Amino acid sequence: MGHYSKGSEKPPFKDDRLRLYSMRFCPYAQRPRLVLAAKGIDYECVNVNLKDKPDWFFDLNPGGTVPVIEQPDGAVIYESAIFCDYLEEAFPDKPQLYPSDPVKKSKQKIIVETMGKAFLTAFFKTLYAVGEEEPKETCALKGAECLCVFILYLKLTDNSHFICDKPGMGDFLIWPFFERLLVWQALIGLELTQFPAVSAWCAAMNEVPAVKECTYPGRNVLKVL
Repeated sequence: MGHYSKGSEKPPFKDDRLRLYSMRFCPYAQRPRLVLAAKGIDYECVNVNLKDKPDWFFDLNPGGTVPVIEQPDGAVIYESAIFCDYLEEAFPDKPQLYPSDPVKKSKQKIIVETMGKAFLTAFFKTLYAVGEEEPKETCALKGAECLCVFILYLKLTDNSHFICDKPGMGDFLIWPFFERLLVWQALIGLELTQFPAVSAWCAAMNEVPAVKECTYPGRNVLKVL
Protein backbone atom coordinates (compact mmCIF):
# COMPACT_ATOMS: atom_id res chain seq x y z
CA MET A 1 0.00 0.00 0.00
CA GLY A 2 1.93 3.01 -1.28
CA HIS A 3 1.53 6.71 -0.59
CA TYR A 4 0.30 9.23 -3.16
CA SER A 5 2.86 11.96 -3.87
CA LYS A 6 3.11 15.19 -5.84
CA GLY A 7 2.31 14.66 -9.51
CA SER A 8 -0.15 11.85 -8.85
CA GLU A 9 -3.83 11.98 -9.79
CA LYS A 10 -6.53 11.71 -7.18
CA PRO A 11 -7.92 8.16 -7.24
CA PRO A 12 -11.62 7.95 -8.18
CA PHE A 13 -14.15 6.48 -5.79
CA LYS A 14 -14.80 2.81 -6.49
CA ASP A 15 -17.83 2.37 -4.22
CA ASP A 16 -19.95 4.15 -1.62
CA ARG A 17 -17.60 3.60 1.33
CA LEU A 18 -16.07 6.43 3.34
CA ARG A 19 -12.55 7.28 2.27
CA LEU A 20 -9.83 7.95 4.82
CA TYR A 21 -6.79 9.92 3.69
CA SER A 22 -4.02 8.82 5.99
CA MET A 23 -0.32 8.23 6.46
CA ARG A 24 0.56 4.80 7.76
CA PHE A 25 2.81 5.91 10.61
CA CYS A 26 1.17 9.20 11.67
CA PRO A 27 -0.26 9.06 15.23
CA TYR A 28 -3.01 11.54 14.39
CA ALA A 29 -4.12 9.44 11.43
CA GLN A 30 -4.07 6.37 13.64
CA ARG A 31 -6.78 7.92 15.81
CA PRO A 32 -9.61 7.54 13.27
CA ARG A 33 -8.31 4.15 12.15
CA LEU A 34 -8.74 2.95 15.73
CA VAL A 35 -12.23 4.44 15.93
CA LEU A 36 -13.27 3.02 12.56
CA ALA A 37 -12.03 -0.41 13.64
CA ALA A 38 -13.72 -0.22 17.05
CA LYS A 39 -17.02 0.80 15.48
CA GLY A 40 -16.75 -1.77 12.69
CA ILE A 41 -17.10 0.77 9.87
CA ASP A 42 -15.90 -0.36 6.46
CA TYR A 43 -13.82 2.25 4.61
CA GLU A 44 -11.25 2.82 1.90
CA CYS A 45 -7.80 4.05 2.94
CA VAL A 46 -5.72 6.30 0.68
CA ASN A 47 -2.25 7.08 2.02
CA VAL A 48 -0.58 10.42 1.33
CA ASN A 49 3.14 11.19 1.27
CA LEU A 50 3.33 14.01 3.83
CA LYS A 51 6.81 15.03 2.69
CA ASP A 52 5.77 15.38 -0.95
CA LYS A 53 2.02 15.98 -0.94
CA PRO A 54 -0.02 15.84 -4.15
CA ASP A 55 -1.59 19.13 -5.22
CA TRP A 56 -5.12 17.68 -5.16
CA PHE A 57 -4.81 16.90 -1.47
CA PHE A 58 -4.83 20.61 -0.60
CA ASP A 59 -8.28 20.87 -2.19
CA LEU A 60 -9.48 18.51 0.54
CA ASN A 61 -7.60 20.10 3.44
CA PRO A 62 -5.90 23.47 2.89
CA GLY A 63 -3.63 22.70 5.83
CA GLY A 64 -2.29 19.63 4.07
CA THR A 65 -2.51 17.40 7.15
CA VAL A 66 -3.97 13.96 7.72
CA PRO A 67 -6.36 12.49 8.60
CA VAL A 68 -9.09 13.58 6.21
CA ILE A 69 -12.37 11.83 5.55
CA GLU A 70 -14.24 12.21 2.28
CA GLN A 71 -17.68 10.88 1.49
CA PRO A 72 -18.70 9.83 -2.02
CA ASP A 73 -21.03 12.87 -2.10
CA GLY A 74 -18.01 15.15 -1.69
CA ALA A 75 -18.40 16.06 2.00
CA VAL A 76 -15.03 16.43 3.72
CA ILE A 77 -14.10 16.39 7.43
CA TYR A 78 -10.62 16.80 8.90
CA GLU A 79 -8.79 17.32 12.23
CA SER A 80 -8.44 14.00 14.03
CA ALA A 81 -10.52 14.58 17.20
CA ILE A 82 -13.30 16.32 15.23
CA PHE A 83 -13.14 13.56 12.65
CA CYS A 84 -13.66 10.92 15.37
CA ASP A 85 -16.55 12.83 16.94
CA TYR A 86 -18.14 12.94 13.50
CA LEU A 87 -17.89 9.16 13.19
CA GLU A 88 -19.58 8.77 16.57
CA GLU A 89 -22.52 10.97 15.55
CA ALA A 90 -22.82 9.85 11.93
CA PHE A 91 -23.05 6.15 12.82
CA PRO A 92 -25.39 5.92 15.82
CA ASP A 93 -26.17 2.29 14.93
CA LYS A 94 -22.54 1.32 15.50
CA PRO A 95 -20.98 0.73 18.96
CA GLN A 96 -20.85 4.07 20.76
CA LEU A 97 -17.44 5.00 22.13
CA TYR A 98 -18.56 7.87 24.34
CA PRO A 99 -20.54 7.13 27.51
CA SER A 100 -24.19 8.20 27.42
CA ASP A 101 -23.81 10.12 30.67
CA PRO A 102 -22.96 13.73 29.70
CA VAL A 103 -20.68 14.23 32.72
CA LYS A 104 -18.61 11.12 31.93
CA LYS A 105 -18.51 12.12 28.27
CA SER A 106 -17.25 15.58 29.19
CA LYS A 107 -14.57 14.07 31.44
CA GLN A 108 -13.26 12.02 28.52
CA LYS A 109 -13.07 15.13 26.37
CA ILE A 110 -11.31 17.03 29.15
CA ILE A 111 -8.66 14.32 29.43
CA VAL A 112 -8.05 14.26 25.67
CA GLU A 113 -7.97 18.04 25.38
CA THR A 114 -5.75 18.60 28.41
CA MET A 115 -3.38 15.74 27.74
CA GLY A 116 -3.17 16.79 24.11
CA LYS A 117 -1.78 20.15 25.12
CA ALA A 118 0.01 19.53 28.40
CA PHE A 119 1.30 16.02 27.74
CA LEU A 120 1.58 15.08 24.10
CA THR A 121 3.11 18.29 22.80
CA ALA A 122 5.52 18.74 25.69
CA PHE A 123 6.56 15.12 25.89
CA PHE A 124 7.25 14.51 22.23
CA LYS A 125 9.28 17.69 22.01
CA THR A 126 11.60 16.09 24.52
CA LEU A 127 11.99 13.06 22.26
CA TYR A 128 13.34 15.24 19.47
CA ALA A 129 15.67 16.95 21.94
CA VAL A 130 17.37 13.82 23.29
CA GLY A 131 21.11 14.15 22.82
CA GLU A 132 20.80 17.45 20.98
CA GLU A 133 19.02 20.25 22.81
CA GLU A 134 18.67 18.55 26.17
CA PRO A 135 20.41 15.69 27.98
CA LYS A 136 18.70 12.33 28.24
CA GLU A 137 18.15 12.74 32.00
CA THR A 138 16.21 15.99 31.53
CA CYS A 139 13.96 14.41 28.91
CA ALA A 140 13.28 11.43 31.18
CA LEU A 141 12.36 13.78 34.02
CA LYS A 142 9.95 15.72 31.83
CA GLY A 143 8.43 12.48 30.63
CA ALA A 144 7.97 11.28 34.21
CA GLU A 145 6.23 14.52 35.15
CA CYS A 146 3.81 14.13 32.25
CA LEU A 147 3.06 10.53 33.16
CA CYS A 148 2.26 11.59 36.72
CA VAL A 149 -0.29 14.01 35.34
CA PHE A 150 -1.84 11.24 33.23
CA ILE A 151 -2.10 9.02 36.32
CA LEU A 152 -4.05 11.73 38.11
CA TYR A 153 -6.50 11.85 35.22
CA LEU A 154 -6.85 8.07 35.23
CA LYS A 155 -7.76 8.20 38.93
CA LEU A 156 -10.48 10.76 38.21
CA THR A 157 -12.27 8.29 35.96
CA ASP A 158 -12.84 5.75 38.77
CA ASN A 159 -12.23 2.87 36.36
CA SER A 160 -9.88 -0.07 36.70
CA HIS A 161 -7.92 0.31 33.46
CA PHE A 162 -9.59 2.37 30.77
CA ILE A 163 -10.54 6.03 30.73
CA CYS A 164 -14.13 4.80 30.58
CA ASP A 165 -15.53 1.51 31.94
CA LYS A 166 -14.54 -0.10 28.63
CA PRO A 167 -12.23 0.97 25.77
CA GLY A 168 -13.71 4.26 24.60
CA MET A 169 -13.09 7.39 22.60
CA GLY A 170 -10.71 8.91 25.14
CA ASP A 171 -8.55 5.79 25.17
CA PHE A 172 -8.37 5.59 21.38
CA LEU A 173 -7.54 9.28 20.92
CA ILE A 174 -4.60 9.12 23.34
CA TRP A 175 -3.32 5.62 22.59
CA PRO A 176 -1.28 6.33 19.41
CA PHE A 177 1.12 8.51 21.37
CA PHE A 178 1.58 6.00 24.18
CA GLU A 179 2.17 3.28 21.61
CA ARG A 180 5.16 5.29 20.45
CA LEU A 181 6.23 5.95 24.02
CA LEU A 182 6.46 2.20 24.60
CA VAL A 183 9.10 2.09 21.85
CA TRP A 184 10.89 5.29 22.86
CA GLN A 185 11.13 4.63 26.60
CA ALA A 186 14.55 2.95 26.41
CA LEU A 187 15.98 5.83 24.37
CA ILE A 188 15.04 8.46 26.93
CA GLY A 189 15.77 6.31 29.97
CA LEU A 190 12.17 6.19 31.20
CA GLU A 191 10.73 2.83 32.25
CA LEU A 192 6.94 2.61 32.30
CA THR A 193 7.21 -0.12 34.93
CA GLN A 194 7.89 2.74 37.35
CA PHE A 195 4.28 3.82 36.76
CA PRO A 196 2.02 0.81 37.47
CA ALA A 197 -1.22 2.60 36.55
CA VAL A 198 0.16 3.63 33.17
CA SER A 199 1.63 0.16 32.57
CA ALA A 200 -1.71 -1.45 33.41
CA TRP A 201 -3.55 0.87 31.01
CA CYS A 202 -1.04 0.15 28.21
CA ALA A 203 -1.27 -3.60 28.84
CA ALA A 204 -5.07 -3.45 28.72
CA MET A 205 -5.04 -1.36 25.54
CA ASN A 206 -2.68 -3.80 23.82
CA GLU A 207 -5.35 -6.48 24.19
CA VAL A 208 -8.12 -4.42 22.58
CA PRO A 209 -9.00 -5.87 19.12
CA ALA A 210 -9.04 -2.45 17.42
CA VAL A 211 -5.56 -1.69 18.78
CA LYS A 212 -4.21 -5.02 17.54
CA GLU A 213 -5.71 -4.32 14.12
CA CYS A 214 -4.16 -0.86 13.83
CA THR A 215 -0.69 -1.49 15.24
CA TYR A 216 2.48 -1.48 13.15
CA PRO A 217 5.87 -2.89 14.21
CA GLY A 218 7.71 -0.62 16.63
CA ARG A 219 10.43 0.37 14.19
CA ASN A 220 7.73 1.80 11.89
CA VAL A 221 5.69 3.83 14.37
CA LEU A 222 8.78 5.95 15.03
CA LYS A 223 9.01 7.15 11.46
CA VAL A 224 6.56 9.98 12.11
CA LEU A 225 5.70 11.57 15.46
